[in-house]
Amino acid sequence: MKRSVYLSLIKELTIEIKADKYSLILLMQRGFIYLQNKNYQQAIDDFNTVIMRNGQIDTKINSYRGGKETYFLQKDNLYKTCLFRSLAFALSGDFDKSSEDYTYLTKSDCGMEYPYFIFFAWAVLKEETEKAIKCYSNLRNSTKELMDF
Repeated sequence: MKRSVYLSLIKELTIEIKADKYSLILLMQRGFIYLQNKNYQQAIDDFNTVIMRNGQIDTKINSYRGGKETYFLQKDNLYKTCLFRSLAFALSGDFDKSSEDYTYLTKSDCGMEYPYFIFFAWAVLKEETEKAIKCYSNLRNSTKELMDF
């Protein structure tokens, strides 16, 4: 993504988020753009905010139970947020925190393509070629379509 397009998208989303500071989808989108552009800490910050404000989380990831200004994501968007946060952690070198999201996803009712994708990403990042090939095979067997990431 060109730097000018990236900055423009971030600026637009930030303005929209300020207008509706509890829009979890906007925060998720901005976090994804940060992730795509290797701004991992800002991506993690946005994903953390989405998960904190979601209120559906009752796991080791977060014990937040919601409040008067809690909004709820559809499960699929919550799972995507955990996937993206896990990738941001892994890409920034924090595999322990990445594994917390991985564990959450394996215990959730999401499809196995998300945990398989994380496991594949870990193998690639650690340059474990044989493991990456096996993980990719599991991922492709789990989902025939490419994931949005």
